[in-house]
Amino acid sequence: MPILEVPSRYRVPTRGEARIDVEGRTVRECILEVEGRFPGFQELILDTSGKQKRFVRFFLNGDALERDSLDRPLSQEDTLTIMASAAGG
Repeated sequence: MPILEVPSRYRVPTRGEARIDVEGRTVRECILEVEGRFPGFQELILDTSGKQKRFVRFFLNGDALERDSLDRPLSQEDTLTIMASAAGG
């Protein structure tokens, strides 16, 4: 079962859970599954059109994914990490 790692800034909807076992077969399915269990999670990660938000990055087993890799397949052993980029000036 893939594992979704959630950064601290996105853990309010997950009630503090940092690592969530998911059954999704793609990045998008994992996000939607977590949204089903923890309403409010998806809006932190995806925009209203269902695309990856600008300051959100995904890593698969430690390797950065290209933007808009939401339909990338995952295997049972994968760890999908969500990172929140910091911006400021």
